[in-house]
Amino acid sequence: MMIRSIIAMLFIAGICTIHISASYAQVRPNFPYSSLGIGEINYNAEGMLSGLGNATSAVRSDQYPNNANVASLSGLQRQLVLLEAGATGTSASFKDNNSSASASYFSIDRFDMAFKFNNWWGSGFGLKPLSTVQYQIVQNQTYNGGTQSISTIIQGTGGLNEVYWGNGWKIGNHFSAGLKLSYIFGNITRSEIAGYDVNTPLLNSSEQDYYQNVHISYAAQVFGKLGSSWEYVLAGTYAPHQYLHAQRQMTVISGVDTLAFGKAPMADFRLPDQYRGGIAFTYQHSLSFLLDYAYEDWGHATTAVNAVQMVNSTRYGAGIKYEPEQNYSVYARDWLHRIVAMGAFNYTNSYLQINNQQLRDINVSLGLGLYNAPHTLNLNLGVEIGQQGGPGSNSTLINENYVRLHMGIILRDLWFVKRKFY
Repeated sequence: MMIRSIIAMLFIAGICTIHISASYAQVRPNFPYSSLGIGEINYNAEGMLSGLGNATSAVRSDQYPNNANVASLSGLQRQLVLLEAGATGTSASFKDNNSSASASYFSIDRFDMAFKFNNWWGSGFGLKPLSTVQYQIVQNQTYNGGTQSISTIIQGTGGLNEVYWGNGWKIGNHFSAGLKLSYIFGNITRSEIAGYDVNTPLLNSSEQDYYQNVHISYAAQVFGKLGSSWEYVLAGTYAPHQYLHAQRQMTVISGVDTLAFGKAPMADFRLPDQYRGGIAFTYQHSLSFLLDYAYEDWGHATTAVNAVQMVNSTRYGAGIKYEPEQNYSVYARDWLHRIVAMGAFNYTNSYLQINNQQLRDINVSLGLGLYNAPHTLNLNLGVEIGQQGGPGSNSTLINENYVRLHMGIILRDLWFVKRKFY
């Protein structure tokens, strides 16, 4: 059983790694807000908890990992090994005062593995997208006072990825500390094609910006009982700011001639200080109520570029989760005891401000997980329904209405178990 699990885990990890690399090499549909900053940042919860949105930092489970707070890894069942793979699909419509459009895409985008070493130490590692850039802008322009219109297509692709290793240590009966080491890397390509005919452009230019550096974050959870029926978890995380080393590669081609090719100076990009806290109350080991708050000081990242400025970001989440208390005597024959259900309300003030209007994102998320009878496989599904745009009904910014679907699979196994034969 262990050998089969290892082979399955390595196979899924390879598929996810190849797909993440390939997904950034193709032109995706048009998501206009991804053209700003380092793109659209992936804040949503992952895997089993994708239906909880922002309200996850105080989740502590012995059955599945919570990567929003790696201190929770110390709560996993001993000798448990988990492998997760996930995919995301998005369908969105965009509207401003003059026009409307729509876009959609689907991608396998995440791989995680978690395991429990002993009674007090849990660990996990994984690969996931941190931000996504995917847009295309078409403009018709005239030059030098002429009457001939020239078409210009501006495209952006790429994003940042994160490879991480997280650890959680239980210290005493009511406290757990966590540490996550990450390597953040990726590239963002912005290209411009100008000409009377897209197939025979007069000018083709591109800028490829490469980013990379290590990153560290700290986590903690305090947990215990309140009377005979209630349990609580207090959680917090902190990630200090870090500069991503940046390098730009420029190419300018006119017809068949390369006019420019080489490296260009570029300032390092500052990731912000990140603070997050949460609280959870659980009734009779089954029904949990969760609150979360996060703050990021993007205002120190850079100065304004044209009408776009990076500003401090805040996120709020309020969720509820129902997970039946495990009773293995009825587990195999009653599928209702194998379901985990959740929902949350999420509000985000983005790190981007356009024309003095800060972007905001409001959504409702729902999630469902189902184990098989042997408890070796979990299928989970999460959906977000929301809107991103400017504040208030009088905003001049583009309004994006979206539905985002998260799908995941978890393989479970117990390793290094001494089996008895009779």
